[in-house]
Amino acid sequence: MDYTYIRHIPSPPLDAYIDYLYYQNSFRYSHEKMLPMKSLHLLVSFGDAIKVFDAFRAKPVAVLTESWVIGTWNVCHVADWPLDMQFFGVCFKPGKAYPFLQLPLSELHNQFMPLDVIWGHYDAEIREQLYTAPTIQAGFTLFERLLLARLGEAPHGLDVVQYAIGEIARHHGVVSIRTLSEYIGISQNHLNTHFKRMVGTSPKEIARLYRFESVLNSIDPTQPVDWTLIARQFRYYDLSHLNKDFEAFIGHSPTDYLRLRRQMWTENPEHDRLLRTLPFD
Repeated sequence: MDYTYIRHIPSPPLDAYIDYLYYQNSFRYSHEKMLPMKSLHLLVSFGDAIKVFDAFRAKPVAVLTESWVIGTWNVCHVADWPLDMQFFGVCFKPGKAYPFLQLPLSELHNQFMPLDVIWGHYDAEIREQLYTAPTIQAGFTLFERLLLARLGEAPHGLDVVQYAIGEIARHHGVVSIRTLSEYIGISQNHLNTHFKRMVGTSPKEIARLYRFESVLNSIDPTQPVDWTLIARQFRYYDLSHLNKDFEAFIGHSPTDYLRLRRQMWTENPEHDRLLRTLPFD
């Protein structure tokens, strides 16, 4: 089967909650390291089971079949992709999945949860209808309608969370959570409580993920990289501090990461631009 990856921006009002929908039917590598994620993903699969391991591929974490939700992750993990696979997915905007799932998202932090645990029989209805969609675009249109039916009311405090996330994103994660809390007019503990319920983790961790993602986005694999300059640009204390984030988040030094990025870019520039995975030997 030819490799297909398609993104689709949903129509209003879903575009206020969802970055994009996507369809994928294969991966470039049979084993890939999945990078930490600040956003929740929902996947509806029609292929064989996907096996997920810890970062060293030493311990199984999950076997994913049918449909599931992936929470925010602050560590990487390894996926073994089957030959027979295709799925539709949802990438929620940070802090915007709660109205669809209606459960404390801290329960999904660093977790994979079968969708039927949350939506019951509606999960099977979604899979059946998406499976029979005549085209991928028709599947996106149908998926939008099915998601819209699950959109509930925004909980109290979501506006505070969204403002805080907006400020974190605007500053590429380089922001004082204490100063941000004071500006909003609530305590850090109160902001932490809102974040854990509606985002899945603390504002400090989300800021770290935004900063690290900004570091990765700043890297051009075709050019030399000045790691000291990057550390200074994104307000790391020093190069050692940047190295620790690389090791903590993806289990590679900056130079090893750059080598893998260059390998991906050489083999497929479009795949490299997704910045979601790395080859895993």
